[in-house]
Amino acid sequence: MAEWQSWRRSAMMVGLVVAAALCLPAAPRAAEPAGEPVTLRIGEIGDPLALIAAIDKGYFAAQGVKITLVPLSGGPALISATIGGSTEMNYGDIFSWVAAVDHGFKVKLVQASNRGDLSPDPSGGWNSLLVRADGPIKSAQDLVGKRVGIAPTQLTQLQVMLWLAHREVDPFAVTFVPVTPYLSMGAALQGGHIDAILDADPFTQRDKKQYGFVSLGVPSREKIPNATTAAFYGREDWLAAHPDVVRRFVIAERQGAEWADSASQEDKADVVARFSPLDLRKLAAEVPGIVQDFHYYEFDRGAIDVAATQAWVDLAVKYKLLDRSVDISAHLYPTATDPNVH
Repeated sequence: MAEWQSWRRSAMMVGLVVAAALCLPAAPRAAEPAGEPVTLRIGEIGDPLALIAAIDKGYFAAQGVKITLVPLSGGPALISATIGGSTEMNYGDIFSWVAAVDHGFKVKLVQASNRGDLSPDPSGGWNSLLVRADGPIKSAQDLVGKRVGIAPTQLTQLQVMLWLAHREVDPFAVTFVPVTPYLSMGAALQGGHIDAILDADPFTQRDKKQYGFVSLGVPSREKIPNATTAAFYGREDWLAAHPDVVRRFVIAERQGAEWADSASQEDKADVVARFSPLDLRKLAAEVPGIVQDFHYYEFDRGAIDVAATQAWVDLAVKYKLLDRSVDISAHLYPTATDPNVH
């Protein structure tokens, strides 16, 4: 646990120090006349489906908004880019935003995005806890004193901790080891460097086939219902200067979420392939059935559930993944809670 806590705090503080340096802040660009075409730079990680679908299906174009995607490495970097003015808004996890707000940065949540695992099959999910089939770990209780490799995010750690707690295992009796790059997860477990991994699609299916790993459970199912785990954020002064642009962005993003939550597996795979290196149809030659078996997030199509999301933030504090909680209701832009922006 100490290894993870040291890494997390260092990464967060580096990001916030960079933000402070960047945001001696550039003045926000002058507001465009209502309805005028505009280009928005959106910091993102992982090509979120609702966002790229809204681009692909022309929802942003219909609102006169051109999106320039700015891929970045994670929550602190995304928040830092928006604070510093190199992006107008960013898509990122709730916990990085809360940490930034807690440190005094004026960043507001504009639109909720991820709600969790959309997959209908409760035996599967977008991340799975994998172990070696020939190893000694057969249950949650066997993880006590062991090392679990995870992506370096508070979200993934919290979900594993909740999964353990719900099986009467002390989450603080497990050592969490951040593993980068993500592609090395399977090799790290196979080589004995760690005892279990939290793998995500499509690497879960690939690593099961390549190494014969077995799943202990699906931590991505561990979440407060309706809580938002990731969202879009903007700097307070920029948002105040561009209310029409923000409204148009939210309209298109919600339309993208509607499409993403209802589209077929094949249609989703085609959109992902057009915007990212992940081509599930090509990968199907190596991992048969991956187009149908790939798990997606559920996306928020309207207003944020403030109470559920606040409870999610407070859980992260309880499990020592955030230093302090904040009252998120005080840091929401009006569109975030308005169900009638459409």
